[in-house]
Amino acid sequence: MRRSPSLLIWALAGFCSAGLWAQEAGRKASAQRFSPPSGSFACDLPSGWKAFEEEEFSGPAVHILGPDDPTRTYRAGIDIRFMEKGQPGFLALGEELERLRRSDKLTSREATAIEHLRVARVLARLFEVTERRWLPYETLPAAEAAVHHYVALLPVGESYWIIRLSSTRETYLDYRETFRAFVKSFRPSGY
Repeated sequence: MRRSPSLLIWALAGFCSAGLWAQEAGRKASAQRFSPPSGSFACDLPSGWKAFEEEEFSGPAVHILGPDDPTRTYRAGIDIRFMEKGQPGFLALGEELERLRRSDKLTSREATAIEHLRVARVLARLFEVTERRWLPYETLPAAEAAVHHYVALLPVGESYWIIRLSSTRETYLDYRETFRAFVKSFRPSGY
């Protein structure tokens, strides 16, 4: 008995979609839902990453620590800050974008073009920044190294969230999908 080629194609498509669904379910199972003590947002932490909140001059900041760099000189991490209008250090969103993307010859700082991504019903602005720093910071011996930042600005009225994932330039590609998934899972309170 001869089987129809379309039946085989449908069966193959079913197996592929089941595999993709299982892969996505495994990724979501490895992420842990997190909300800081202030309750200002909720997000999915990457598996194995640790988060804590601390008070800074401009308000509360959340730091999420990832794995150490193979050279053990720099640890990947995500910093989250809410820039509220009227608070110390506040700049309008356009001014903050310009400041964060500004080139600097001294540190070889460069930024990519702005990309838009829909997050929590608003358009976030995403871009990447590279710069040179001495690592490990405040410890000798130190060596100059390239640091890479994935940055997202998420507007909330006239205020906005700054989300930044930093890593060494050698490992930054390992964190591209981690950052995008993190930003997509980010939900400010009230959304």
